Amino acid sequence: MGSISAANLELIATLASHCLQRTTESVKQGQAVLQQAVQPLPSCFPPGPNGDVALDFARDPLECLASLKSRYGSLVGFKLASRPIVLVSSPNFSREVFVTQSSTFIKAGTAFFPGSSLAGNGLLVSDGDIWKRQRRLSNPAFRRAAIQTYAEAMVNITEKMVDKVWRTGGVRDVYADFNELTMEIVASALFGASEASEEMAQVGPAITQAFQFFTRRATSMFIVPEWVPTFDNIQYNNAVTDLNKVVFRLINERRRQLANSSAPPRKDLLTRLLHVTDEDGSGMDNQSLRDELMTFLVAGQETSAILLTWALLMFALHPHTQELVFQEISEVLNGQLPRQTDVSKLRYLEAFIWETLRLMPPAYVVGRCACHPTELGGYKIPQGTTILVSPYLLHQDPAFWPRVSEFDPSRWMPGGDATEHMENDSFWPFGGGPRNCIGMGFAMMEVTLVLAVISSRFRVSLPVGEPIPSPRAMITLRPESEVKLRLTSRRQQRQRKSEAADEMKVIVCLN
Repeated sequence: MGSISAANLELIATLASHCLQRTTESVKQGQAVLQQAVQPLPSCFPPGPNGDVALDFARDPLECLASLKSRYGSLVGFKLASRPIVLVSSPNFSREVFVTQSSTFIKAGTAFFPGSSLAGNGLLVSDGDIWKRQRRLSNPAFRRAAIQTYAEAMVNITEKMVDKVWRTGGVRDVYADFNELTMEIVASALFGASEASEEMAQVGPAITQAFQFFTRRATSMFIVPEWVPTFDNIQYNNAVTDLNKVVFRLINERRRQLANSSAPPRKDLLTRLLHVTDEDGSGMDNQSLRDELMTFLVAGQETSAILLTWALLMFALHPHTQELVFQEISEVLNGQLPRQTDVSKLRYLEAFIWETLRLMPPAYVVGRCACHPTELGGYKIPQGTTILVSPYLLHQDPAFWPRVSEFDPSRWMPGGDATEHMENDSFWPFGGGPRNCIGMGFAMMEVTLVLAVISSRFRVSLPVGEPIPSPRAMITLRPESEVKLRLTSRRQQRQRKSEAADEMKVIVCLN
């Protein structure tokens, strides 16, 4: 066996040093967790159970949180996997966390949204000066005038999916279909249509792999550090590597195009972010761009697919409401494809979406973290406490919502009672305060246009014998399994009715 070269010895020593450093960090983190586990909650903490609720939460997060609220009220203190947690589910406490004390209750970061190598330092997990700068530079790309330019692509991509995948209808797993649709829409908005079509074959599976990883990680009681070469970690890190290659290549190519081309700049998000600068004239570097693009890709795709899925299920469960939406779309569109200018005219469809968000908010909890000791509701909140504001629990609290379990979009129409609830802080589907969801306008326009295309062409129903899908709280409030719905072509339905009427006329004439 040959001798080991000096270069190889140096490499081995470097790797060993790196592993030792990471192991030391993991041991310190483990010691901190153990210290939290044995340390009792402060006596001045909000009321709650004595034991750790991790097992109950792992079995059924929604049932666990609902039970805590039922037993202890709208401000509950407890331990979850050794971490001190405060559950918030009332309007006034939600406003205090999101708005009044927004500088105290900062982003929960990777403690609540694991997968730091994917999210990087993007808006989803960053805070402090980094978050302020990135939010300031990103805001122009999400203003109304900017997001309106994506409307045509949203409609065209939806039309293509309907023509290619749904065609004449039948029973489809709409959750799977919407995951593919929203991935293509958000990639088109981020990178431009041509890149989206070329790169999604690689980006789509990698994002799915990465999201599955940190979904499992977020709900696991035993978290193995990302750098440990387990099977899961290897797959996840390979997926992140694939994503990084694609995204960094697109960033570098776009920088070269902007530097060497006199053509008008493109209107995708990447180009907009490359153009924005701070007061000193500096913009985002490649790593910051990559982190924000990954944040928008992950957060924008997942939540929109879930909301569209719940909306179609509501169509199926409430056929009268579905027909009211169809009537409005027919009157506004008059047989044409929807345009950006139509969105504000579809008032009942907007109300339908708000009501879906009330009952099935994809962000069923929104995480924050106390950056220093403070008070909430007269109770002491130590530094480092995780705050979970639950829109899901608040939106279904009969103390704040009449007919709370009834699906009624009319409550959001002029004269309805829901507008009052938006004003008195009972409705937080996109979070709130300075750290609210930056993509809210994009998501609402996307869901409105997609539903307008689908509703104008299909009637949605639940197949005979198919169970009603249940929600499953993971990182988001997603369907527990497939969501199989029957899509009936409205055009074919009209043709069949017309043919049946003609046959009846013939029979009458013969008689």
